[in-house]
Amino acid sequence: MCEIETAKDFLKDIISALIGTGTALLIFYLTIQSEIKKEKKKSKDEDSNRVRHFSNLIKSSIGHIEKITSNLDEMVSNYEKNNLEFQLLRFSPNKSLNRLEKLLKNENYFLSYINIFGESKIKTFNNISSEVDYFNMQIDQLWTMVEKSQHFDYERKTKFKFQVNDLMNLTAWFTKQPNLLEYADIEKLNSYIKDFYDNIQDETDLNYFYEFIRKVLENVLIKYTNNQLILEHLPKFRDTSVLFREIKMQNDNHKEDLKQISKTLKHSLQSYKSDASELIK
Repeated sequence: MCEIETAKDFLKDIISALIGTGTALLIFYLTIQSEIKKEKKKSKDEDSNRVRHFSNLIKSSIGHIEKITSNLDEMVSNYEKNNLEFQLLRFSPNKSLNRLEKLLKNENYFLSYINIFGESKIKTFNNISSEVDYFNMQIDQLWTMVEKSQHFDYERKTKFKFQVNDLMNLTAWFTKQPNLLEYADIEKLNSYIKDFYDNIQDETDLNYFYEFIRKVLENVLIKYTNNQLILEHLPKFRDTSVLFREIKMQNDNHKEDLKQISKTLKHSLQSYKSDASELIK
């Protein structure tokens, strides 16, 4: 009888031990499951936050590109009104395209994009990456082009004004030469010089400078082409007139370049919007 009681007690101890172990294992299992759920939620939240950030940059970059094309169109319009005044490209503090370029090379953002949109959208992601690279390259080249054109325009205008100044001195010299010009023409040239200095309001107005040499050449000097002294100096007036036309022609060409860039950017923007439509939603 004593042995039976001992066996029962032993069995109870084993059952208690098993129950205790099972409970511990259950608690351990539930704890692991809870941690897994937390990690999954954390990972899902991180994916959502990355894609949300990605989406905001996409939206900002679209607005940035639209602003650039708008500025280009305004520059073109201003050139069509006045092809002598150089148009500056407005600076924009928006750096969304630069940030996107870095983000698109970040593996974590790529994985988050795939986790949310699926592997079927990898091509779209790659398209967006290529389009962002294109926009950054095009905008960098645009700034370089405008800066070079501005420098070239400044140099030509400086040269033009310098040459006009020399021609004014030459015109005054003509009036001092004995028996070179008729008295009425001497008076006419002196009045041109006086009017130029009396009425000048804007020293950047090249039309005003050009008008002076045009009047001197067309109203006076053209009558003395048989005079060897005047004939020797006429090429200086011709060259300065040619330079004036070249300044306008250069800005016309620059205008056409800006027009084409704006057209290309707008076309590329449509594809960019289409590829980014899921993100924008």
